[in-house]
Amino acid sequence: MPTFKLQKDSLQDRFLKSKGKIQLYGGGFANGKTSGACIKCIQIAKDYPGANILMARSTYPKLNDTLRKEFLKWCPPDWIESFPKSANASNMCTLKNGTTINFRYIAQQGKIGNESTTSNLLSATYDLIIVDQMEDPEIVHKDFLDLLGRLRGMARYIGDDPDMPRTGPRWFIITTNPTRNWVYRELVRPIHDYNNGTMNEKLLCETDNTGKILIGENRLPTPMISLYEGSTYENQENLEPDYIQTLEASYKGQMRSRFLMGEWASYEGLVYPSFNEDIHVLSHNTIVDYYERLSMVTDSLTILEGYDYGMAVPYCYLCGFCDNYGNVFLLDGEYQKEYLIDDQIKDIKAHRENYRIANNMILSDPDIFRRKAVGKKLVGKSISDMFLEDGLVCTRGNNDISNGIVKVSQYLAPVKNHQNPITGEWNAPHLYVSDKLEWWINEISDYYWQKSPSGEQIDKPVDKDDHAMDTTKYMLSHRPNISTLIKPTRPEVVGWRQWGEKDIEERERNSRYG
Repeated sequence: MPTFKLQKDSLQDRFLKSKGKIQLYGGGFANGKTSGACIKCIQIAKDYPGANILMARSTYPKLNDTLRKEFLKWCPPDWIESFPKSANASNMCTLKNGTTINFRYIAQQGKIGNESTTSNLLSATYDLIIVDQMEDPEIVHKDFLDLLGRLRGMARYIGDDPDMPRTGPRWFIITTNPTRNWVYRELVRPIHDYNNGTMNEKLLCETDNTGKILIGENRLPTPMISLYEGSTYENQENLEPDYIQTLEASYKGQMRSRFLMGEWASYEGLVYPSFNEDIHVLSHNTIVDYYERLSMVTDSLTILEGYDYGMAVPYCYLCGFCDNYGNVFLLDGEYQKEYLIDDQIKDIKAHRENYRIANNMILSDPDIFRRKAVGKKLVGKSISDMFLEDGLVCTRGNNDISNGIVKVSQYLAPVKNHQNPITGEWNAPHLYVSDKLEWWINEISDYYWQKSPSGEQIDKPVDKDDHAMDTTKYMLSHRPNISTLIKPTRPEVVGWRQWGEKDIEERERNSRYG
C-alpha cells in the first residue's frame, strides 16, 4: 500500500477527522480529494461491519478509470472477500467483515434537462455515500437530493471514538473541482455566505420537524455541510515536485485560479463570463419597489417582454423594464415545459395583471409567426395568431445569435462611468435580474460555447437549455447599444437615494440575524 503523508491540522487531516453530515472536499487538482475520500471510506467500512456503501461517479468510464482504481490502491488486499473484475460483473466489493462497497455511475441514457439521473441507485439503503467529482455536467442538483433520501443505513459502530455516530454513520461525502455550476450555487456559496456573516436561504442547516431553522446559542443556524477546500499546494508533500511545476508553467488566468489555486472561478468557455450574482442579482423586493417608484414618477416607463416558444421543451416568458439611465431589469417570468398554449397565455396574462402591463409588444421567437399549432382546436393557426386572439400582441425579436450575445454582453459588462441605479456605486452594469428568477440565473451560469473536435471553442453556443438566454436576446432587440447611451461624468443622485430612503437591500442585510 502507498504511504499518505498527513500533517496535523492540514486540509486532509481536517477532512479525515470531519464528522459532518455532508462533507464537501473541494479545491485544486491533486489536493487529496479522491484519495482522501477513499481512505475515509475504507476506515468507515472497517468500523461499521456490514455497512452498505455507495461510491459513485458521473459515468462508467470515469468510475472505473479513477474512483475504483484509487480505492484499490488504498484498500488492504487481505480485507477483500470478493471484488469481481470482469466487464459484466456487479462492480461490488465485499469485505471480509460483511461491508459492501457498491461502485456505481450516476448518468443514465435518455436523461433530459434537469431530470433525475439516479434511477439505478434509488433501490438501496446506504450507510455512506461518496460522489467523486460532483461538478461533472452529467450530475444535477436533483441527484444530490435524491441520494440524500437513501442515507438510512443502520450498521453499528465498533470503533473506539466516542464521538462517532453509533449507527450509520449516514454521511454524504462529496469531492469537487471549483466550478460555478449548481454545486457552487446550492452547496458551496451558502457556506461562504454564512462564514462571511450573511444568511443565504439555500443554506442546508438543522431544522425542527416543521422545517423551522434551529438557532444555536450564537444566534446562528447550524450548517449541515462541512466545507474543506484548498489549493494543490495543500497536498504538495504527497506529490512529485515536477507535477506542480508543470501546472505552474501550463495553467494561466482562469485555469490557474481554478485548478491550481482552487478558487471558485467561472468555467472556461462561458458565453457570459462577466455575469456575477453578487453584482447582477438583486432581491425581488428591491426590483419591485424600484419599479413601483418609477411607475409613480413617470407615465412612459419602458416595459420589456420576451417570449420563447416551447411545449415539449420549456417555454420561457420574461417581463421587465428599463429606467431613465438605460438600465434593464428582469422582473419576473415563467419557465415551464409540457405546457399547452392556453396555459402559457394564462401565465403571461397573470404576470401582466400583476405588474399592470398593457398595450405592450412582446418581443418573441420568430418561429411563432410561421409555426403551425398541433391539435384539432388549433390547426391552421400560428402561435402569434393565437396570442393575438387573446389580446397579446407579438413582434419578431432579433434571432441573430451572435448579434444577440454581443448585445447582452454589453449590458452585463461593468461600465466605468456608470452608476448602480439602486446603490449609486460606480463601475456598474446595465442589466439586473430578480433573485426570483432562479432558472434564469442557473441557465446563464451554465451557458457555454461549443467546442470543435480538437477542443477549441467556436463562436456558437451549445444548443441546449438556452430558452431563457434566447428570451433575453429577444427582449433587448430594440434596446440601444451601450456605447450610444449617455454616461454621467460625475455622481448623480440615483435610485433610493433620490427618494431619500435607505437601500432596501442594506436593510435586509442588517436584519438577517434578527
